[in-house]
Amino acid sequence: MTTNVLEKTADLRTASCSDAMVLTELMRKLSYPTTPSVMKEQLESREHNPNYQTYLAEQDGKAVGMIALYIIPQRGREERMAQIAGLIVNEDCRGYGIGRLLVEQAEAWAVESGCRVLFLTGMNREDRLGAHEFYERVGFEKFGYKFIKSLPQ
Repeated sequence: MTTNVLEKTADLRTASCSDAMVLTELMRKLSYPTTPSVMKEQLESREHNPNYQTYLAEQDGKAVGMIALYIIPQRGREERMAQIAGLIVNEDCRGYGIGRLLVEQAEAWAVESGCRVLFLTGMNREDRLGAHEFYERVGFEKFGYKFIKSLPQ
């Protein structure tokens, strides 16, 4: 008998250097070109830095999602902010609350870290419209636009 994903809940844990391979696979699903060795280097360099955090969602010991977070250094009197650098849930596991669980964990970490704002950028691609809807459902508001100018090399 197969257990339906709806009947399961994901377990969240802090990602470690030994998770480099599964995190690489998840990040590639977001079209981020990376390798396990680069991912391991990043995890090692951030391991004891309180401004970075990555959580892994697992079901039955298998990675099904992740969220990477970064605290933006404060300038002047602006509020302390945390950025979602990446959030992915396996396509076959979407719609079951795993993304929401990861965002709630991110919110808790950000508050614990003294942040008053949680944000993300880079969502202006047509193929990410489903993600736009997800973020609105979990309480984010769209704010402004991003302007980019390519410079000659």
